[in-house]
Amino acid sequence: MIEYQKAPYLELDHYKAPQGIKAIFIPMKDGKKIRLAYWKDVKKNNKGTILLQQGHNEFIEKYFETIQDLIDRNYNVVSFDWRGQGMSDHMISDLHKQYIENFDIHDQDLTYIINSFIKKNFPGPLIGFGHSMGGCLMLSSLKQHQNDFEALLLSAPMLGFKNESLLTLITLLSFPFVKKDEYLFLSKPNFGKETPFIENDLTNDIMRYERTLNLVRLYPEIRLWGITNAWAQAVRIRLKELRNDSVIKNTETKILVFNSLQDSVVDPNKIIRTISKMKNSTIINFENCKHEILMEKDIYRKELWNEFDQFISNL
Repeated sequence: MIEYQKAPYLELDHYKAPQGIKAIFIPMKDGKKIRLAYWKDVKKNNKGTILLQQGHNEFIEKYFETIQDLIDRNYNVVSFDWRGQGMSDHMISDLHKQYIENFDIHDQDLTYIINSFIKKNFPGPLIGFGHSMGGCLMLSSLKQHQNDFEALLLSAPMLGFKNESLLTLITLLSFPFVKKDEYLFLSKPNFGKETPFIENDLTNDIMRYERTLNLVRLYPEIRLWGITNAWAQAVRIRLKELRNDSVIKNTETKILVFNSLQDSVVDPNKIIRTISKMKNSTIINFENCKHEILMEKDIYRKELWNEFDQFISNL
């Protein structure tokens, strides 16, 4: 394996990185560095490799618990911070803003990491596991990588929003007149202010919610404050492309989707409509979960992992 620059990672007193972590920075073709962590050959009788990808405004450390769950199932795990968030390089100088001009840039980063790092250093089969924005990008990747992934698992994938018509109207009308790197018109950046647990729309589990807050308190720069006009425009374009892509609709790759019917971050009904058009897809609906099923209460996580195990056993 090529020698890469070592990267830092965060730990809490009672929340450590799974044993065997290697954290590195991988330079992309344009010189921007992506922070990546991997766990290889931690357990014997290895079953393959899982690429675990986060959602908007997330970071590797948030998924240490999930990564341990995958290691315990005898998988190698690779996970990286998307460009513009976590500890990966950003596209603009203001590190608090979520900025990307085109999701094709994320596609290119993902392709580079799969072709230049994962396929050269990790055994197959390769399985993709993406949450929210990560699920959207994993699904998009099938246009280039359906022969690389044996299967995809998507948790609350970002395939639409309940207020999407308003978002579309705002971006179409305002984009010609606003700066791309300004916060989205009429959006509400948090400017670093924490959302109380009782007001959060991510999880019903206070322990896991506070754990994420504690990681951010340890390194505040890891959390974004809000989305930009450019990011919103890029999302609008990607969702439109994704819903009309015949390659993705007709993919042979098996897809399992975990969908929270109480989700207020993404639209669960748009997930159902989009995924149901794919011939090798299965949707598992969760009645009482919020957006982050992997960060939910144990009773829901247990159900998710039972469905995961059954799906994997039938590949």
